[in-house]
Amino acid sequence: MNEPDPTAAEPAPVAADSLASGAPDRVPAPAPPEPTPCPQCQAPRAADAGYCSDCGYIFAVETAKPAAAELPAGLVGGRFKLTCIIGERGGVVRFRGEDVGTPDQPIPVIVVRQAGTPDSQVESSDPKPQPRESSEFEFDLTEMPEQATEQISHAPDHAGWPSIAWEQGVLLRAAHLSLPRLIDAFSEDGFNYLVEEVPAGMPLWDAWDSEGVTNRVRFSWLIQIAEALERLHFAGAIVEGLRPEMVVVSPTGIAILADLTDLLPLPLPPDVPLRGGFATAPELLLNPAEVDERADIYTFGAMTYALLLGRELSDLDFTMAGMPRPFPERIPDSNPFLTRLMAKSFVREPAQRFPTSDGSIADPTGFRELIHALDACRHNLDRVHVDVAAWSTTGMFRNGNEDAVAVYHTGEGRLEHADEGTLILLADGMGGMESGEVAAALTLQTVRQCLFAAPPFGASLPPSPPPQDRASSSENGETPVPEPPPATDVPPPVPPVIPIESDSPERTADAHGERILSALREANGRVHEAARTHPGARGMGCTAEVVLIDGATAVIGHVGDSRVYRMRRGKLSQITQDQTVVGRMVQLGQLTEQEAETHPRRSELQQAIGGRPEVYPDIYSVALEPGDWLLVCSDGLSNQSSVGAIQAVLREAKTAERAARRLVNMALADGAMDNVSVAVARMA
Repeated sequence: MNEPDPTAAEPAPVAADSLASGAPDRVPAPAPPEPTPCPQCQAPRAADAGYCSDCGYIFAVETAKPAAAELPAGLVGGRFKLTCIIGERGGVVRFRGEDVGTPDQPIPVIVVRQAGTPDSQVESSDPKPQPRESSEFEFDLTEMPEQATEQISHAPDHAGWPSIAWEQGVLLRAAHLSLPRLIDAFSEDGFNYLVEEVPAGMPLWDAWDSEGVTNRVRFSWLIQIAEALERLHFAGAIVEGLRPEMVVVSPTGIAILADLTDLLPLPLPPDVPLRGGFATAPELLLNPAEVDERADIYTFGAMTYALLLGRELSDLDFTMAGMPRPFPERIPDSNPFLTRLMAKSFVREPAQRFPTSDGSIADPTGFRELIHALDACRHNLDRVHVDVAAWSTTGMFRNGNEDAVAVYHTGEGRLEHADEGTLILLADGMGGMESGEVAAALTLQTVRQCLFAAPPFGASLPPSPPPQDRASSSENGETPVPEPPPATDVPPPVPPVIPIESDSPERTADAHGERILSALREANGRVHEAARTHPGARGMGCTAEVVLIDGATAVIGHVGDSRVYRMRRGKLSQITQDQTVVGRMVQLGQLTEQEAETHPRRSELQQAIGGRPEVYPDIYSVALEPGDWLLVCSDGLSNQSSVGAIQAVLREAKTAERAARRLVNMALADGAMDNVSVAVARMA
């Protein structure tokens, strides 16, 4: 007789009506539910599969939700009021609260609480610091007595995660201005508490789009957050997900990672519970045992991608879970520095992220290269790129052209910087055919010579060593003969040319304005002297427009009644003010602009280049944006064509060359009573 198997399952209960009807005496157990198909391609899903074998879609990790923690009544620590629960993981509960013990008014805080039982120890490495460059955003706790972490007596280096002691130790070792300060740590009623600051300031979402904020400022914030993440790596932690709402920009301009809910240990412990999300690196869900610091490269790229799109990430931003749509496909004409940043950060495969093969030798985490790429964006994204063209015509009623126009456009790319400079010169001669032409040509030649020796066109050389004193004598009174240099086949080194950086004080609007002012005065002196010493040229002179575009700024020098316009968002407006008798009357309110257009003295100049020994140019500085147009023209266009007609041409033109040709042709079609010269610059 066979003995019953003690491990066999108990028989299923039999219903009474089944026995009466002669039905089988066992009801089969219900079959386990079939796994839901892949939501991306609807292929069958294998049990316990982390991703779809057909399309690669990463299945969400389902974790059991812990029981909701209770909100304590009264104050904890005698001064902290807890107002709401914002998260829980592994028994560590985070509360939003207020510090009511401050002298003025309560300040917001984050209170982290854990039951006072011994922490389960999880082995985690304490990585040695990598060689790093100094950063303006780091600080030394010993130099900041207000930092409350000095009052915390115990911060173990190898406390188990998740635990208060582990988070406390991470923040102490990381020590960065872009991480929250520790305010207090204490035990009370069987719980351990850790209190962290809630930084005052503006959420990154709002700060990013604030009026007047430049890319230089935006990417300075991103550099600060990247450096804070690098310090967390040094302290043995990574961030599961990084989103713009987790960052606060303080009133002093420091970006602070205010939300540490998603802080994880590195290396990851087995079976770590993950929240999952669009900013979670795919390897966290697929291969947690192989996760390294490059997971934070991905989540940092996700935050940057969201900021550039101006919204939260969604399914539309991914071809499949964990595989973002390539940035160049979304924005094909983006700045190449920005394209490289996104292509080396927000990408599924860790091997395609920073670091590069060369950069991994110095920093295998990739964060040094990430910060360098962010710095390149900080220096280059605000610089507009210029499409420029110029044309000049004699017109329909003159037999010679006394105008002169020239454009100079330089571009340079080296290391991680792109440099560009544009110079537009226009002069409208007067005083007779030959004299007016000479004045215009001499003015352009002089201004060009003066400005080409300065940035953004000129460069500085390193200082030469001081010459030896050849007059020195030896002890016997004879002048020593220097030894000839040793014969060698190696040529002497060429001194390097050091370009002047775009953020140099020599490249500010004020510095450019001073140089343009000096160049126009030099041109005035030369033309005036030529008119004085050559009887046939007496009375010659010209108007002058000098436009220097450097970065996102145009600096303009103006003498006479030629004009500079800017069109922004389809609206054309005049920048310069005519230096004429009628123009002055308009400024004083004695004439309207409509009356000035037909006034008989509208062409009578108050000053011109060469007219007097001294000239007093007007200097203007104009901010530029991508999409702006600049138009520089002689009065042959502005007197011939209306502002509305000029505006319509610029609105329809796709390139500067087409705009310049159409404006000249429009003046010719309207009769072109005078010489017509135009230079058009389009910002991209």
